[in-house]
Amino acid sequence: MTMQEIEEDIIKDFNDLGDTISQYTFLITCAKECLPLPEAYRTEEYLVKDCQVNTWMYAGTKEGKTFFLADSESLIVKGGLALLQEIYQDRSETEVREYQCHLLDHEVFSKHFSATQLKGFQAIVKKAGNI
Repeated sequence: MTMQEIEEDIIKDFNDLGDTISQYTFLITCAKECLPLPEAYRTEEYLVKDCQVNTWMYAGTKEGKTFFLADSESLIVKGGLALLQEIYQDRSETEVREYQCHLLDHEVFSKHFSATQLKGFQAIVKKAGNI
């Protein structure tokens, strides 16, 4: 699947869930799917400054593929990070540069995340797009 197709699939999953409680539960469940961030990257250097709670991100490329590791002290934020990982992980640098993420524009994110949390996610998406 392309990055865009994965984003559309995520939005479809939220729409299929319908109610706010089910969507919130889904985000919490997604937190368990978040790829682990090694302890060595839980430092000030990798802290996402725009996030309301401690959230770290380490991203780059290896052998032509992107990697996106992140963690947060907030389960709901961690769930959102897992969804972003699903989109960005193991993509070519070209795919990432050409992709325009609109996941955060979806109403589900404005329902479940505060303005400050969304600002943090926007910083993460921007950083991910510049891998």
